[in-house]
Amino acid sequence: MTIFLTGASGLLGNALAHTFAGNPWQVHGTSHHRRPLAKGIRLHLVDLTQPGELNKLLQAIKPDAIVNAASLSVPADCEKDPQRSKVLNITLPTALARFATDQGSDFIHFSTDMVFDGKEGNYLTDSSTNPTNLYGEHKLESEIQVRKEAPNSRIIRLPLLMGNSLSGTRSVHEALWNNWNQNKATPLFEDEWRNPVSVSNVAALVEELLENRNIGGLFHWAGRDRLNRWELGLRIAQKLNVPLDLLQRTLAGNLPQFKDRPLNLTLDSSKLKALVQTEPAPFENQLEELVLPVGY
Repeated sequence: MTIFLTGASGLLGNALAHTFAGNPWQVHGTSHHRRPLAKGIRLHLVDLTQPGELNKLLQAIKPDAIVNAASLSVPADCEKDPQRSKVLNITLPTALARFATDQGSDFIHFSTDMVFDGKEGNYLTDSSTNPTNLYGEHKLESEIQVRKEAPNSRIIRLPLLMGNSLSGTRSVHEALWNNWNQNKATPLFEDEWRNPVSVSNVAALVEELLENRNIGGLFHWAGRDRLNRWELGLRIAQKLNVPLDLLQRTLAGNLPQFKDRPLNLTLDSSKLKALVQTEPAPFENQLEELVLPVGY
């Protein structure tokens, strides 16, 4: 099987690349910057905002499956550059979905828990969507366009991601460590709930889905444990031996700048869990995978 993986040097993409490398597959990965990838992955340096470059590459490779892990995923970055967000979060997956349908390729696309407003939590795939930021709006539109262009695709909404990035800056614990290493106190909200999932666990799920194209549709995949930001940060700090006086226990509702922040974005993954052998990893297992960024 020949796989085309976009965003192969990102937090999720890197985990996917390493998992795919353990299979007898031919894997082509894209990156906008040269970074080390798993052994056996063929890296293509390509600007995914340029459709001509992308189409030429796809036509040359003619993959059996396309896995789209590329996105502009930091909400603040989407607000700063809405055009880039639109291209990477809507135009790109739409084009990939169209190509997949034309060529008969499998297509897996990732969306986000931020398509919801966080007022209820424990969202099902058919729960009402109401994104509160541009990132959520663009990812929701990507779902609509992907389903239109590739009805047999697999779209997976993901929560907060845990893991180790190539840059050492992309994941939850890396961002927290950057503050703590500078002795900066970090506010952690007791009223903001998530069920984080490790990128390695998502990669194991995708590996299974690539072997079974009979599973299609829109799904949620989240970690087993429901944690608030305070619990999340506390357990990461304990894992990294960070002084606990650098953690500030507070409420998002007490801070005006976070008044529109979605509070409860927990997801119900039962629909997909009933169809696969992969099990969501407990948070304790996710913690065991974490390492300090290179250089510390």
